[in-house]
Amino acid sequence: MRNNSSSLRRALAILDLVASAAGRDKGATLAELADGVETTKSTVLRLIAPLIEQRLVRQDPDGTYRMAVGVLGLASACLTDLDIRSTAQPTLREIADATGQTAHLLVYSDGRVTYVDKVAGASPIQMASRIGDTGTAYSTASGKAMLAFLGDDELERVIALGLAPRTAATITDPTELREHLAVVRERGFAYDDLENEDGIRCVAAPVFNHAGACVCAISVSGPAELVATNRDGYTDIIVAGAARISRELGHEGGEQIA
Repeated sequence: MRNNSSSLRRALAILDLVASAAGRDKGATLAELADGVETTKSTVLRLIAPLIEQRLVRQDPDGTYRMAVGVLGLASACLTDLDIRSTAQPTLREIADATGQTAHLLVYSDGRVTYVDKVAGASPIQMASRIGDTGTAYSTASGKAMLAFLGDDELERVIALGLAPRTAATITDPTELREHLAVVRERGFAYDDLENEDGIRCVAAPVFNHAGACVCAISVSGPAELVATNRDGYTDIIVAGAARISRELGHEGGEQIA
């Protein structure tokens, strides 16, 4: 049993090495694989044979090894199971429990954000939001968190739709909004300081998928004074929660795709 387990671990390590080489747009040589798993070339040939049979790895004419089409089937099955809402639910509950406030999961479309999940905390004062409600992206923390990573073209489209004030604090100047979102992109989170609804503040952070694309945002919202008092703590909780959900969606960090 121990020998079988060791062989499996080495075979998986070989698969990982081939995948890493693919990330550098090259094939992995037999020598590189042997060095990578600290074994002999003959052992690598024995371990890689079933990977080739299952079409997880292929050998090119130059003798190097690359990922094969069988991996696509596994990846597709995995991605199908990664429902964002179910993935985010435990983290939303943790955020609501830790803050006592309302935690939201939101997605972006056509200049607006949509609430797709909500978990209320223990605080007696809770947001009146409902799943399915929508709001303008430029005035909400979640919308700004996503817009900052959706690319310049999308931002300009939102600006072209108009930046009507939701409150006296709403950012309605295109130049100011562009500069504001540049800061959001740099720090990785966004605030709504009474910009969308009087008396309410919000903290939000973007969530990224396996390809590095921003797919949604999570937020915590509550009474303005309470959120302002606890903003640093709420920010840490939201940023950590967004990073956790991103990892569960297959995001490994690094550069995000705009």
